[in-house]
Amino acid sequence: MSDNTRKSLIEALFELVSESKKVSIKSVADRAGLSHSIIYNRYPDLKCIIKDEQIKQAEQLKRDRDIAELEKLKTKLSSIKRKNQKLEKEKSTDFPSLLAHIQQVYSMYDQLAEEHVEALNRLRDMK
Repeated sequence: MSDNTRKSLIEALFELVSESKKVSIKSVADRAGLSHSIIYNRYPDLKCIIKDEQIKQAEQLKRDRDIAELEKLKTKLSSIKRKNQKLEKEKSTDFPSLLAHIQQVYSMYDQLAEEHVEALNRLRDMK
């Protein structure tokens, strides 16, 4: 009975692992159709194996989450690069036209300043 019970528990553990199901002492015992206390009382070595598998599953889950987060960040980076390229292109086409406009405004300012000086001179001459 003891060898069959141990074999049933090991098979249950392998089934859960192969199905990517969450492994715990209770889930292994339930899959084998046994009480979880049997693992604690009769098979402490299986308890350690199950705990090791839980650690492996937790590490794999963390790796999977990290990979998913990395993929999200890669997608965001690509999007930001595209937006940056678009802005650089707009900057390269807008800057020269803005510079030309600023030069035009300064030219108009210079002309108004000259007209202002001329108007002041005429006013002085009238006095």
